[in-house]
Amino acid sequence: MENMIGIMGGRLSNPITRETQSFSEHSWEMEFKKSKQIGFEVLEWVFDLHENNPILDSNNVKKIRHIAKEHNILVNSLCADYFMHNRLFGVSSFELENNLKLLKKLVLQCNKIEIKIIELPFVDSSSLKTEKNKNELVNNLEKILPVIEENNVILALETDLEPNSFVNILSKFNHPNIMANYDIGNSTAKKYNTKLELKMLQPWLANIHIKDRKFNGYTVPLGQGDVNFDLFFSTLKKINYNGDLIIQGAREDLNDSTITSESTCKKYFTFVENYIEKYKP
Repeated sequence: MENMIGIMGGRLSNPITRETQSFSEHSWEMEFKKSKQIGFEVLEWVFDLHENNPILDSNNVKKIRHIAKEHNILVNSLCADYFMHNRLFGVSSFELENNLKLLKKLVLQCNKIEIKIIELPFVDSSSLKTEKNKNELVNNLEKILPVIEENNVILALETDLEPNSFVNILSKFNHPNIMANYDIGNSTAKKYNTKLELKMLQPWLANIHIKDRKFNGYTVPLGQGDVNFDLFFSTLKKINYNGDLIIQGAREDLNDSTITSESTCKKYFTFVENYIEKYKP
């Protein structure tokens, strides 16, 4: 198991709002330097509702690529939270057309910066609650398969579905560029079987988010929730997962002004690094 530890974009900046996750419009450049100083090898880009996200501008894409190279930080993936609010199913034909158009542009921009994975979260407000939702999503994403093929970009779906239902959706695509993003915290909150999930999703696993949550509860600092990290990391070893491990842990600075984002991220980095070392072959 040879994994690179990454951090979610925005986690190394001061929180702008009470939101745990958001794009840091005014400090994203500094996050590359801070990531390198802590020891991270990867930074996952965040694309949410912020209008001034540089990923959409060709000149800024060159800037992102230059800064990442300068600090020797990889940007392998993009978390497209935007589509939690602007859904790819259950919307009008006009909305769907605009949302697919933006997704296509993201694919093109990601190719320029060598981002290989766009993570699409279908959780919370964008949960796939009915068979109609699931079928619509499959039909709609199939429309952009030629674009992701041509640009060698993977769409990694994340859902809060139980594993059989999730595997059924992935199987319907039957396409090498449609894969899965797994979030151990979200799955734990649903009380899903970690070992079973990872084994079932193994053929499709492209990316993993690491957070800790309470059963049926919220995200908490790593090690303070109900995630069985020993089971999680030992199973990753058994299925020979070699992808990135992106830390998406709770922000401690939201409720305690004496804690900095950097100190939390350093602590989380060491937490994950110790488990990787523990379960090395």
